[in-house]
Formats: sequence, C-alpha cells, structure tokens
Amino acid sequence: MKRRLTAIYLLFIILLLTLGARLALIQIIDSEKYAFANTKQQRIILNGEDTRGTIYDRNGNRLTGTDHSYIYILKKEALDETAERIFQMIGARKIKNENNRYEVYRSSIFSKEAAYILKRDYGAFVIKGSARYVTNQPAVHFIGYINEIDGTGISGIEKSFNDILSKKQKVVYASVDGKRMIIPGLGISSTVTNPDCGVYTTLDIKIQKKAEEILENSGKNGSIVVLDAENGELLAGASTPFFDPEKIEDYLDSDNEEFLNKVTQSVYPPGSIFKIVVAAAALEKGVVNADTKFLCKGSEDINGTIIKCSKEEGHGEINFRDAFAESCNSAFIQLGAMTGGEDILKMAEDFGLGENAFQSEIEEKPGLLPDRDDIQGAGIGNLSIGQGKLLITPAQATRVTSIIASGGIDYGLTLIRGITEGGEIEPLGKKPNRRVITKETADLISNLMVDTVNHGTADNLTGSGVSIAGKTGSAEAYYHGEMVVHGWFTGFFPADKPAYVITVFVESGGSGRASAVPLFQQMAEYLNLAKL
Repeated sequence: MKRRLTAIYLLFIILLLTLGARLALIQIIDSEKYAFANTKQQRIILNGEDTRGTIYDRNGNRLTGTDHSYIYILKKEALDETAERIFQMIGARKIKNENNRYEVYRSSIFSKEAAYILKRDYGAFVIKGSARYVTNQPAVHFIGYINEIDGTGISGIEKSFNDILSKKQKVVYASVDGKRMIIPGLGISSTVTNPDCGVYTTLDIKIQKKAEEILENSGKNGSIVVLDAENGELLAGASTPFFDPEKIEDYLDSDNEEFLNKVTQSVYPPGSIFKIVVAAAALEKGVVNADTKFLCKGSEDINGTIIKCSKEEGHGEINFRDAFAESCNSAFIQLGAMTGGEDILKMAEDFGLGENAFQSEIEEKPGLLPDRDDIQGAGIGNLSIGQGKLLITPAQATRVTSIIASGGIDYGLTLIRGITEGGEIEPLGKKPNRRVITKETADLISNLMVDTVNHGTADNLTGSGVSIAGKTGSAEAYYHGEMVVHGWFTGFFPADKPAYVITVFVESGGSGRASAVPLFQQMAEYLNLAKL
C-alpha cells in the first residue's frame, strides 16, 4: 500500500510539473505566437489598399501609390439595389476580402453625399487610403500589375522585383468580435514594416506621358521608345493598346494583346532600318565607300526570285550614300551579296540582335536571327533589306541606333537605376561598355542618316528646330492572318551631339515615312522644347 501511495504521489508530481512546464511554454516562450493568433482572430484584413513598396521614376517621382483610394465596407445583408447604384455612381468596384460577412468596395472618387447615405442607411465604414495604380497608369507595361488576392507581382517590374517590393508589409484591418463582426467605435488600424523600400527606374514620367499621348492620339497600335543617348537609359517606353491594372478581369475574353509590351515583347521584321547593320558590315569589311556605284533597275532577280525596289522604275545609277538615303533595295541586295550573309549576321549579333536589349531583369524577347541556311541564294536578298526570318523588338532597334549615335559604342539599354530599403539607392550591376564598330564607320552612317532626313525617305521630317539623323523602314509581314506593312522610324538628335535616341513603330501603319515619321517629329519637338 505504501509503495502504491508513493507511486501515485510521484505520478501526481510529474503531471503537475508537466502542466507547469506547458503553462510556462504558452505564457512565456510561445506567448507572442498565441498573442498573434489571438489578435488575428480579433481582426479582419481589408484588401484594396496599396501595401507594397514604391516604384519611382528617375527623378524620385512616384509611379505607383500616387492617388487616393476610398474603401467602403458594409454588411452583406445590408447591400441592396440602391446601395449598388450608389457604388456604380461613384465608380466603386467590389474587391475580394477574407470575411464573408462583409462586402468591400473601392473607388478613387469621394462623394460626401454618397458617403453620408452609405453611413446613415447602411452602417458602412469608409476608409481613405492610397491606390496602387491610377486611371491611365503611366508606363503600365513596364510596371505591370499584381494579384489582387495575395498582392504578389504578376508581370513587369512588379514581378521582376517582387522580392524587394514585398518587403514593405502594410496591413489594414478592422477589429471584430467573436462573430467576426466589425466593432463600431474601434475604427480601422494599420501596421507597416519597411515603409520606404522601392525600385528606382530610369523613366522620366513627363516624357513617358507625352510618348503615350502621342501614340494614343495617332489612333494606331505600336510603340515609342525614347533613350538617353549619352548612357543608354530608357526615358520612355510607350506601348498600345493600354490596359487598366485595376480591372484585369475586364480582359479575360480578349486576345491579351493589351498585356504585351510592344517595346520588349513583340517581334517584327525590321525592314529597311536593318540597312544600318548591313551598311556597318560592308563598311567594316571595306567593300564599300560613300561613292561606290550601284545600278538599280527597279528589281533584283536572285535565282529566279524577284525582289522589287521601293522605286518601281528604278533609281538607275546610284552611289552608296544616296542608296542609303533613298532606301534603294536593289543597291542593298547587291551590297549584301558583296559583303556576305555570314558577315552581316555577325554584325547583327555585335549590334545585340538575337539577345535581350536591356541589362535589367525585365520581361523581354530576344528576337530572331536567320540560320545560316536561310541566307543562301535568295535568302541574302531578304536579309539585306531586313525581311525574311529576321525579327527584332523596338527596344533592339533603339539599341542599334544608339550605337551609331554614340560613335560605335554599345552602352546597352537600362531601365532600373537601383533598389532601396529605405536608405541609399543601391545601383544594380551594369555590363561594361563595348565598342562595336569604329568611330569612322559610325560617323559615316550618322551622316547617311542625316541625308535620309534632309533629302531622302524622311524628308517630310521638317520644322523640328534641330538637326536629326534617322532611317525609315517599311516591313512586310503576316499579321492576324493577312499581309500588312508595318512602319518604322529610328533616329537621334541633335545629329552632331546626340542627346536623345527615338524609335517609333506603327503596326499596320504602311510606310515608315507616312506613319512613323510624324510621330517621331512630335516627340522630337516636345523634347527639344522641354530641353530649352
């Protein structure tokens, strides 16, 4: 009996010690965990607020989080047709939330009358905060958009730099009772960690907005790229059609063309702007000079394949300088044969075609260079005038032109200046500059591009108040099942001391002279006046 009592006593002591240890674990060691869990049960998270790090332009202007947002919360059973009409009137849309007892709406518009009625008749809560995006969001194709449910980046900078942008963790919540009902009087609260993390781009919001305005007003889809000629930094990259990052669901039944960044993600035959590369290859090889003569009969016959020149009756005898300015296909096909397809492709690779144009981690396609088999026979003719299997992006075209503008140096294209977590901006690593062609070759091609504007295919580019060097392109392509002609113009100014490189691409625009040159002129005039 005595042994049994001792055993029971020891068992009791062990149980008591175990219970004490468990209580100590809960109250001391795991107290924060349980307190956090209890806090979570006493609140509901409110979606619709900008809770991520900020994306900036080159001057520190916000590209995201610039606009106010108004969040309206009301019980589901209170929602009726009148309330829905009020939300419709103020442009509010329903957003997802984690509490099934409430409906949450968000609007960029605040109406005192609407707020008064919603509070008085429906017991609604109204919160003023900041929206991630604005109506007609600038640079939307580069910025991208986020998943509304979990706030992670889906495309663009939002996706590529999701890790840094997610370090800001802002939580907006309302206190609730045991039935998960918001407790009146306790209001809405928020917590923020790493509030100053963000990404600094090279974009200039004023130039970006102007490029988008010019492109939209043209009534055509395409892109406008503006580059700082001195360092390869992207100042603007406009692409149409646009999309609204706040209404992604509206595009579920579309062909998703709205989401394509035509600057970096759409590839097209370059047409005659590729003659810049062909000219560089020929000059570097020494098979041509400015006065080399060609004979244009209006077409070239290559093993039975007829390729027409832009001038149906032919240019007759024409020198290399004028052949470039007047974009003579016959002369360039002959020049391509003299240079050789291998050397032209090698020069294209040196100019960065067939690889991503940007040094930053962004969504981009490398384009397509023909295989060696594709440049045999008639293939050399297509290659020489930028047709056939050759495909490039407008960003790559801009890189080619910037190499000429910089005297033969490739800076690469840059979109991201750096990242920050609240302190100094940490610049991203950049590849060293490299020489692609000699300065003599670059200077001669620059002069040929000036001739193109002064008395060649772009002589309709007048009145900009500054000297311009450029090259037109009209590229035949199958687009949406039919044969169309895309319009190109790429150039830089001032011609003698380049400050800006601009490439304009117009889908189904016809000739580059008719469709792209006028948009280039508008952009150049704006930049020239802005600089003054």
